[in-house]
Amino acid sequence: MLDEKNIQRSSNIIKELIGEGKIVKPGTKTKEFFLKQSEKTLLVAQKLLEIQVKEQIDTNLWIINTSYYSMFFAATSLLAHYGRKLDVSQGIHKATYHALVHYFVKEDSKLKRQLAEEYAKAVNDVEQTLQLGEEKIKELLTNLDFELTKRKTFTYEIEEDASKNKAITSLERAKNFVTEIKKIIK
Repeated sequence: MLDEKNIQRSSNIIKELIGEGKIVKPGTKTKEFFLKQSEKTLLVAQKLLEIQVKEQIDTNLWIINTSYYSMFFAATSLLAHYGRKLDVSQGIHKATYHALVHYFVKEDSKLKRQLAEEYAKAVNDVEQTLQLGEEKIKELLTNLDFELTKRKTFTYEIEEDASKNKAITSLERAKNFVTEIKKIIK
């Protein structure tokens, strides 16, 4: 859940990383590289679902993992688009989530402004648009956090077995996340 307490927690974590010099300027091709990786990985997740349906092979775990990675790569591309790259070797996935929350919800609200502008063109109602933009950001980041947790659960916890419904949810969340990030970056 993306409430004020969690937003502040993410912000504190990123401020600590900034203080440690762990937020650096990305290379010139970082944004494009990770956006392309995101698109390719999303395609693989879709193909895994098709294989499951066609050949009756349980690919649920890999659909979840691959879907999550498409979101992670898109998030990394978005950070690079705004001139930031995480220079951490451990905990990069959770740190990426915290960076998105810090930079695009807590601090600059660049993502909110971008979404607001896009919705404003379609709706022509700025007040309603800003509300939609903020809700969309929170939805996207909440979905990223859900998928991060789901990937960890189904990959490393023996008692859990990934269902087809959970895999399809992961794929749909990834498609939506990548689509929204691409709109912002392009």
